[in-house]
Amino acid sequence: MYGNEPVKGELLFHQTSVKVLEDRTIVTAPAGRGVFRTGQNGEWIALAEGMPPKTHVNRLQSMDGTLYACTDKGMFKLEEEVWQAMDMPMICYQYKETGHAAFAATSRGLWCKTAKGWKSTAFPHAAVYDFLYTPHYIFLAMDWGIAMYDRLTCTWERFVLNSRITGLAVFDGRLLGVTDRGGWVLGNKKGNFDKVRFPGMYIFNVAMRERSVYVCADRGLYRLNMIGKQPALVSVCIGCPVTDLDIRDDCLYVATLSEGVQTIDMS
Repeated sequence: MYGNEPVKGELLFHQTSVKVLEDRTIVTAPAGRGVFRTGQNGEWIALAEGMPPKTHVNRLQSMDGTLYACTDKGMFKLEEEVWQAMDMPMICYQYKETGHAAFAATSRGLWCKTAKGWKSTAFPHAAVYDFLYTPHYIFLAMDWGIAMYDRLTCTWERFVLNSRITGLAVFDGRLLGVTDRGGWVLGNKKGNFDKVRFPGMYIFNVAMRERSVYVCADRGLYRLNMIGKQPALVSVCIGCPVTDLDIRDDCLYVATLSEGVQTIDMS
């Protein structure tokens, strides 16, 4: 599909990511089909100009009014409904801006965007799937576990978990990582991680939104809570596999495997 073309009806392909812009425009990424947005009459419009055909989007990000796409063909940003390549010649899994710096998690490590272009920052021979940047630490999601960089001592520590970590979040003051096998690892406040798995449930993703951590799973969408000293899942909606979500004005916008983008009024 070429150009920005409308698509009638529901967009029922596997959705990998969803973002809601300030004007409530919904932007979503069906697997291997680029990016779509909603139009004035509720139709889906392909945002294809400037992006190679059949691009797979790993994550969408929206920062300071600009939409970014992390794809299997590099990084792109949207300007006047045309995608502009960001000179990232490798697979990109995550992009975040922190202060005056911008970082990308890629198939060849963590990269930082500078005035002179992209610069390799860490693990250039390994894939980084996600990262968290805090005042004191940088956490990386790796094939073998989690890497932690102490910004005060300028040293790396590796937590070898024998699991590929694909997503990171912070819950109850502890680092949480999603594995490629549908489980997660949770910091135990003793310098290591415990593996957590809910029987019969496959977790796709975790998302931090408005001081809450949401769990996207094959059984539906859940909010993560603590009951006593144990993590517990509180159901938000069930029955449909959920892969991602965004929040705007007390409304949840949920990306699903087979039922398009669903909305949940939380007011």
